[in-house]
Amino acid sequence: MSRRIVLCLPDGAPRVDPGADETARRDVEVAFDWDESPAGVVGWAEGGFAALELASRHGGLVDRLVLVSTPPLESEAATAVTPCKAKTLLLYGMREGGSAEAKWWKKRLGGRFEMVPDGGRDILERVWPRVLSHLAPGTLRK
Repeated sequence: MSRRIVLCLPDGAPRVDPGADETARRDVEVAFDWDESPAGVVGWAEGGFAALELASRHGGLVDRLVLVSTPPLESEAATAVTPCKAKTLLLYGMREGGSAEAKWWKKRLGGRFEMVPDGGRDILERVWPRVLSHLAPGTLRK
């Protein structure tokens, strides 16, 4: 049985697997809509808000969460951030304020954050192998 991963993207972003070759090397199914089955969830940029909502509301079904370059919430919404039970990984580029954004989320969600040297906001394709290793550990085929 394959590991299901839900990829939450910002509005208007193309719904494509950011690393189809790497995904194919694992027993992973990438979906863009959640069907209420157990899954790991990743959100890129503003899609991270939907990923966090899924993880917070459905903790029994979402066990792992990755936020990639998700900006901090506005001050009013920041008070509504609900910590989730999912094992969380935050991935950010070191350029364009990524370090401050990662620390903002770390303070509210906990988990682990990792920085991509020379990376900006558009790092999803670059970090996809790391995303998969967090969301679907032990699935790499040799």
